[in-house]
Amino acid sequence: MSNQSFEDETVRLKLAVDGVTVVDGEFRVEGQHNWIRLPLGLSSGRHTLTAESDTGATLEEPFQVPGDEARYAVVDYWVEDDSAELTWLFQRDPVGLA
Repeated sequence: MSNQSFEDETVRLKLAVDGVTVVDGEFRVEGQHNWIRLPLGLSSGRHTLTAESDTGATLEEPFQVPGDEARYAVVDYWVEDDSAELTWLFQRDPVGLA
């Protein structure tokens, strides 16, 4: 998870997987590219992620966890054109900068 918005230096984010809250805290933008790692031990199969910010941005994403391979999910908070949004990336490799 990361706050990528210089417009909202601190944002409160809540994240749940299958209705169970796994994150509820404040995230600072700091230098912007400061992802907070939150390892989750999920069973294989289908799951649903829901996220919301204290500024009204929401996100709901279904995803599939394979039985024998790690997956990495990234939820980023942004503000563009005075509109807050949460974006989602689900991939095989950890997040990195090019």
